[in-house]
Amino acid sequence: MDASLVEWLANGAHEVLGTELTLRAVLAGATGWRVDTAVVDGGLTGVSVWAPGRQWYLQADDETAVISLARSVGGAGKDWPAKVTTSAAVKMSLRPWLVALRGSGSIAREHDLLAMVCRTPSARGDGRWATPADREALERYQLAYEAERGTSLTADWNTLLSLPSVAVLENDGRVVAAVRRTADTTNYATVANIWTDPACRRQGFAVRLMAFLVDAILADRPAVHILVDQDNMAAIALYRSLGFKEVGRAYMAYLA
Repeated sequence: MDASLVEWLANGAHEVLGTELTLRAVLAGATGWRVDTAVVDGGLTGVSVWAPGRQWYLQADDETAVISLARSVGGAGKDWPAKVTTSAAVKMSLRPWLVALRGSGSIAREHDLLAMVCRTPSARGDGRWATPADREALERYQLAYEAERGTSLTADWNTLLSLPSVAVLENDGRVVAAVRRTADTTNYATVANIWTDPACRRQGFAVRLMAFLVDAILADRPAVHILVDQDNMAAIALYRSLGFKEVGRAYMAYLA
């Protein structure tokens, strides 16, 4: 594998940045990852990355490339992905193939998402970078986030708290909101896992904290990228109020 794969993704695939991020990990020497490509007439048309934990990232230009790459991941048992993340365009070809191959129960849960990008700083930010003193509060945040979203939030707090990567907002001396800067790609910094204490919602804490994080990121990166469930109208309105604009649609499925 060479850097041309990352360049191809950076130039054309902005809905889902996970594929580019996983390829960067491979280029940096990470092991246990499998990369497959689709090529037509010498030109790259798709990339599939099988990551540890049975995580599958896929991006392709056409249906032929989608199906070719899908067939490369295996068919059953431990060789079957637990989760796939891709663009909405790829979903159109991939989802019928998954159902035809494995039956109607092949998809345990799925989400359609908007990809949104912000390039404009806001003057409304409030918050700070988390420190080791916030560890206990952030562990509670992790448990609450996982319970509410039905997912697993991977967090190496020792590493995260040694970097400016987790932003928090306090009210009356306690952390009431948190959000993570997750990674950088060629053109973007990604953010995820925004959460506000349920007792403190609808008070503007989330928008103030996101504004703080966006401003901090835009000081050294050209744009901020985020994925949000397309039916989460409250979150979409929040991001739009901060200057985020839709750049595409993504798809995430947990496979049975």
